[in-house]
Amino acid sequence: MLKKLVKISLIVSLGALISCAKRSPEPITSDVILKSAKGDLAQIKKIKEQNDLFKQGLKVDLYTAIALAIENNKDLKVKILETSLSYKRIEDVEFDMLPSMTANAGYTGSDRYKATTSATVPSSDKAGSLGSSYSTSRDREVNEQDIGFSWNILDFGLSYIRAGQSSDRYLISRELERKAASNIKRDVVRAYWNALSANKLIKRYDPLLIKVNKALNDSQKIEELLLQKPMDALLYQKELLDIQRALQSQKQSFVNAKIELRSLMGLLPNEKITLVETDLPLNELNMKLDEMENYALVNRSELMENRYEERISIAETKAGMRSLLPGLNFNASWTSSSNDYLMNKTNFEYGSSIGANLFNVFRAPKIKKINKKATEIIQEQRLALSMAVLSQVHISNIEYQMALEEYETSKRYYDVSRKITQQVRNAQKIARFGELELIREEASLLVAELRKDIAYSKVQFSIAQVYTSVGIDVTHLESNSAAKVGTKEYAQIIKNNFKLSGEKYKLDLNTDGINANKNRRVVDRDVGKPKTKEEKKLAREQKKLAKEKARKDKKQAKLKAKQDKKLALEKAKQDKKLSIEQKKQAKLKAKQDKKLSIEQKKQAKLKAKQDKKQTKLKAKQDKKLASEKAKKDKKLASEQKRLASEKAKKDKKLNQIKAKEQKN
Repeated sequence: MLKKLVKISLIVSLGALISCAKRSPEPITSDVILKSAKGDLAQIKKIKEQNDLFKQGLKVDLYTAIALAIENNKDLKVKILETSLSYKRIEDVEFDMLPSMTANAGYTGSDRYKATTSATVPSSDKAGSLGSSYSTSRDREVNEQDIGFSWNILDFGLSYIRAGQSSDRYLISRELERKAASNIKRDVVRAYWNALSANKLIKRYDPLLIKVNKALNDSQKIEELLLQKPMDALLYQKELLDIQRALQSQKQSFVNAKIELRSLMGLLPNEKITLVETDLPLNELNMKLDEMENYALVNRSELMENRYEERISIAETKAGMRSLLPGLNFNASWTSSSNDYLMNKTNFEYGSSIGANLFNVFRAPKIKKINKKATEIIQEQRLALSMAVLSQVHISNIEYQMALEEYETSKRYYDVSRKITQQVRNAQKIARFGELELIREEASLLVAELRKDIAYSKVQFSIAQVYTSVGIDVTHLESNSAAKVGTKEYAQIIKNNFKLSGEKYKLDLNTDGINANKNRRVVDRDVGKPKTKEEKKLAREQKKLAKEKARKDKKQAKLKAKQDKKLALEKAKQDKKLSIEQKKQAKLKAKQDKKLSIEQKKQAKLKAKQDKKQTKLKAKQDKKLASEKAKKDKKLASEQKRLASEKAKKDKKLNQIKAKEQKN
């Protein structure tokens, strides 16, 4: 019965395998896609529903916007999840260092016994006739179980190196996470100030646009009725159209800024939020340019990523060289069998083995050269990155200075436009100006205010760009995740970090245009004296986080010092081996050069002999040819002389005959 069941199961399994051998493509159905889209939309809506601060009518200032973006931004969430995945991979790689423990159980059966016979082999190494009887040492149906233990020393060493590389990749993902947070912070600063300007000026935009359209229509009527010079009317209309076009382009940028800010904060584009002006705009960084350069070269995420990549490359060199070593394997296993022919149905086996590929001796130099070249490439990439980072630091500072100059100009322009508009309004009251001039000046004033706000937004963005280019981390993403502080507390932490890193002054938006950059309002930096209970609690929490961070930094510094020392020793050994190898190569090259010079001298002598011999041979040939030519010339001259004498004789004879004929 059991045999039949086994046969039936084998046939069914074979049929299932044959049916699965071919599979056609299956596109995702529209229902599944629609369900997925609805699920994603519902998940995005939950961000606002789950946050109690939105239900309480949260007022969003600059630092709250940064905090919400860090907490809810989806791109940053992806980086955080990638970091978590990298950490899980470290735990997975660590299992490779453990020995392998396998357990097997199986059943084998056959219709007939596996019976064997034997033949006698004498000293002549020729088998005799087969025996007439057969024997077996195995039942037709056998159940077997075993538990085995195996540990390879070489695999353990390679797994240890791979675990270190996985740890470095985890640290790289953390740096990428920090870089993403810094970029989000920078983008939020620009979007926040543009959105704030949009909230302030968009209410004045539509009524003024209506007035501009009305003024354009009135000007066209005046032109048609010839109440004004046509050229003056057309110039006036052109000026109004320029103002209208500027207003429309600025409105588009402001609308985009509000949508961009919501997107950065992880909200839907149509979500309603209450924006308020911050009481502490960003201040310029309290660092000199050379200090910025040094800080950026130490703390920029891109350079830290490259340093970890270099360490991974060095570890890859070690792994490649160690993989060429012989492998030592230890194994042990416990077996059990139902075979009745066995005397011991259970048994414990153990042993060890060592093996290596002898051709690896020839691979070692190649692997070493390849890994060395890869390390050199990474080092050159770091130098290129360092140059790029230094350029970004300088460019960000230049852009900040240019933004300041642009803001000062736009501020002075706005002040002049405001005074002109006020003069026109006062003059209109006594009927010195008409409605058209007032509309034109109001439109110009609004455009000037738009440009002033845009210039101030550029100043704030350029300051954030300086922070990003230098690599200053004001978000402290890891500390916030570990402490699990609320949004308001986290926003206050970010605000304090900006305040501590900045100068003691900021641009005063209320100063006169001429002294806009000279007169600056001093900001109190005394953030070390908390007054309320919440501030005291926050200060204690920050102090605790600072201590933990200092402890971690100290531990990492010690670990790094040990690793650097170990790397230095290994590098010294490698340099010593390399110098010995270079000396050998130099000696071998000197011998080869000496041998080559001797061979070249022999070749030169042989060539000189051949050239001399060829010169003599050529001289003989030239002499022979010259003598032959002289003989030919002499023979030709004698022949010509003979012919000339014969001709003279003939001419003489002919002359004599002619003379005789003339006498007769």
